[in-house]
Order: sequence, then C-alpha cells, then structure tokens
Amino acid sequence: MMFTAAATAALLALTASTSEAFAPSNNNAVVRSAQQPPLQMAYLDSLSNAPPLSFSGSSSSATPSTFGELLTSDDMNDLCAFNAASLDIQSTISSNGGITAAQIQESIRRANEVVSIIRQHFPGAMGSSEILERVKRVLDMYNADNILLTQSVCPDEINHEHGDITDLFIENIGGGKVFHLGGLAGVPFTGQTGFGAYSAHVADGGHAFVLQAPHIGMSNDLELGKYSRDGQDHAGSACGAAVGAMCHCMAGNPMPNLATATADWQMNFLIQEIGKRMPALNACADGNEKQAELARQTHQIGKDMLEQCLSTNFGDANSMLFVMTGIQINMPFEFEDYFQPLSFEVRMKDGSVIDLYQEAFGTW
Repeated sequence: MMFTAAATAALLALTASTSEAFAPSNNNAVVRSAQQPPLQMAYLDSLSNAPPLSFSGSSSSATPSTFGELLTSDDMNDLCAFNAASLDIQSTISSNGGITAAQIQESIRRANEVVSIIRQHFPGAMGSSEILERVKRVLDMYNADNILLTQSVCPDEINHEHGDITDLFIENIGGGKVFHLGGLAGVPFTGQTGFGAYSAHVADGGHAFVLQAPHIGMSNDLELGKYSRDGQDHAGSACGAAVGAMCHCMAGNPMPNLATATADWQMNFLIQEIGKRMPALNACADGNEKQAELARQTHQIGKDMLEQCLSTNFGDANSMLFVMTGIQINMPFEFEDYFQPLSFEVRMKDGSVIDLYQEAFGTW
C-alpha cells in the first residue's frame, strides 16, 4: 500500500501549515509539557486544507483516508517530534517515490519515543529554536540589544552545527560574534583570564551574555551518551570526555596528578572531578539513567568553575550580565537539537541578581 503523489502534496501542506500554526510566538508563553493535551492529528488535517490522502494498490474499505487516521493511538504534542517525523516521511517519499501507511506510523512512533526519553531524563528540555524565542523575549523586556556573547560549550563539532543553540545564539543574540570560554565537556577552562579578556571587549553601554553547557548525545538506537555521526557505521561517545572520565573511575584506575599532567590537563581535571561524584553515578542504573546523571554532574562541574570566573567589571553603570546554563542534547534522526535550561539570571552592577528562569521557561 503506497501513498500517491496527491498524498505527498497533502503531507507537505500539512507540515507547512502545522509548523506555522504551532510555532512559538511573542504572545504565547505557555510551556509545552508532558501533561499538555495531545495534539490531535485530525485537527492538523483540517489546518492543512489538503484533500484526503489517497492510496494506490488497495481497494480495502478499511484503508485510512486521512493522515490522522494513520496515527491510531500515537498522537503528538511536541512540535519538534512532528517536524522530525514529517521530514523523515518526506525523505522516504523522495527516495522511494512513495511511502506506506506502516512506514508513516513507524516514523511517528519513533519520533514519539525519542521525545518520551528526553522528557523522562531531561524535564523542561525543548528544541533550540524555542529556547532562543523564549530567551529573546526576556532580553527584549530588559532592552538588552547590544550584547557580546560568550559560550562555554564543548568544542565537539556536533555542538556547533547549523541550527544548534550555539549557532542560533551567535546569530540572534551575539550579532554574529562569539568569544569562546569552553574546553572539554563545556567547562570554562579559559578561567578568570578568559572571562576578563571577554568582558573587556563589551562595548560601553553594552551587555554580556554567558551560555555554559555540557552536552550529551542520543544515538539512532536511542542510547544516551552516544551519537551516530555521519560517515561512521557505529555510534560513538558524546560527550566523549565525560564518558571517558567516568569509565576511568569505574575501572578503578588511579587519579591523575594535575601538577604533572600538563599534556592533557583538561581531561585529567575532569577525571578528578567525576571521581568525586562517583557515588551519585554508581547509584544509577547503567544505560540512559547513568548517562543522564553524568550530564547533570558535568553541568555542575562547569557551573562551579564559571562562578569563580564571573564579574560585572565591564561596560558602564547600566551594563548587565546575563548567565544561562543547561545541557545541550545532540538529537538523532531529523530532530533539531534540544536544550535543557537549568539556570537563567541577570546580574546588575549593584550586586543584585534576578532569577529569569521562571519568566523564560515556566514551571515543569
């Protein structure tokens, strides 16, 4: 049973209209959550103004006639999942000239499973584009439009691809510019000297914005802590440094001496810090649970070092320091990368600190 060209057109129209209808807007601060009522695909069919999908190769009266009927119990309430499934469906149609109902259902099921795993282990995580939209709304509230951006993010290339939060922030918050603070696992290894150099570049009357985050991958087999890279027939570790540090400690290997380990100081620092956190990691079941906890522990390592580096000694009396931390999630298949925000605040010259997390991301 194969969709005809008319079905292809309907799917494309459905994707376009749904993305526009459910895209974040400046007037909608509602946080999507697992408790939100499912997005009924019958309603999405009506949004598309597309004709009913037609099938070839079957005369059965039980043949589904709309996209929504193909879902059965697999409703969606996550825009990124819908977009990922739609892109997968389009790719199959483009490659094979058509698609079966079973293939569509599998794309939808797989997208829902990906989101379910992310929601379980990283509550509050959402697509990078939505994170940008919410952060921009807050910055607009503070009239912060002359910002120099710095990022403390792992240098792994999968963290800096088009559409990733790093890329979106550089283009839409930093005006195309960024100062890099981070080393392995997103820890700000440039230290106080690095932050001092960065903040000295902030314009008079300008503001500073810091993004600090470790990362964690999800492979095509839906394993956290791994990533299926282009051109490789197997998934590899992501973040490799964090996973490697944990494996070093789990194997009972000796702790490195930081005073003499100058050739690989960043990695040896991570081993030392992860070693201090092994009780929490050992309490987790192997697999996704342990990998998610490793990302949280790595986030705390980076955030602790960042706190030792931050200063509001830049700009002028009206300059503000925005600090956002979280976990960058390298997603599989056609998904845009997700981001779990864990803190967001602004620091003023008078020493006051305003928590912006609730304003930007709500309660989960």
